[in-house]
Amino acid sequence: EEKKEENNLNRHNKNKAGKVNVLTKIKSMLPDFTASEKLIALFIIKNPEKIYDIQIDKIAKYLDISTPTVFRFAKKLGFRGFKDFKIELVKNLAVEFNVVYERENSDDNLINNTKILFNKIIENLKETKNFINFEQLQEAVINIKKAKRILFFAIGSSLPIAFDAYINFLRAGYNCFFSIESYTQRIASTQCNKNDIAIGISFSGESIEVIECIKNAKDNGAKTICITTFINSSIVKFSDIKLFTAPGSLEIQKIDIPSRKSQSALLDALYFNVILGNKRDALKYISKAEEELIKFRSFIKF
Repeated sequence: EEKKEENNLNRHNKNKAGKVNVLTKIKSMLPDFTASEKLIALFIIKNPEKIYDIQIDKIAKYLDISTPTVFRFAKKLGFRGFKDFKIELVKNLAVEFNVVYERENSDDNLINNTKILFNKIIENLKETKNFINFEQLQEAVINIKKAKRILFFAIGSSLPIAFDAYINFLRAGYNCFFSIESYTQRIASTQCNKNDIAIGISFSGESIEVIECIKNAKDNGAKTICITTFINSSIVKFSDIKLFTAPGSLEIQKIDIPSRKSQSALLDALYFNVILGNKRDALKYISKAEEELIKFRSFIKF
């Protein structure tokens, strides 16, 4: 069974090669670019449809940077040169621009604003799905299955996401830790051991409290997983397994609703695949939790 799953993964990875959206990759690497490279990145993100008709020297002149800088930017993204980058971008746009993009600065129209938000969430989920490294996801599932305890570390807007995952695993019979207090999280991280798995959730990957908890957990022998957005962020350095969501906003300090939804979906995928491997026990514990909830509701009514 494991060999079959491995073959499926290899086949998927082979078919998936090169399918990660170029714009998604640019946004995920934004914090790592130099000042000049950020100018190029932001110009491309805001004007992707114009890139194919612009020569490398023209874009350099327009942004007041050197031509070699534009070439290095393409190389940094994994392309042989700017021409190859443009070709791949156009291929992506041929698919992605079938979706109608609405202007962000719309008027205060409830219907339009709601549609814009839903479209952005759907778009981000699709990008995240293409961004998933299924080998890393499988490794995460395997390690969670054999862990004695699962610890969730998060702060700020990532706390509700961590709590939701914590409740899911708790209901399925797994020994879990979660706290809203960063100090309590840090204490727990110092008490980790080789039988634990620590999951750090951080949109930016630069939340000091979460990074220190993941580092502590790793130093104490626990297997560490990060769920973040930027592929070279600090939390990645202390994580054995890295799972990424596609960025939906350029300003990493702002709350990014689409990326938060994708983080939840990624944790749901982890949970779903873990309990599928232990369906009988998981369903038994979930049934017990539901019975307890029914008894509690009956007590409240009484």
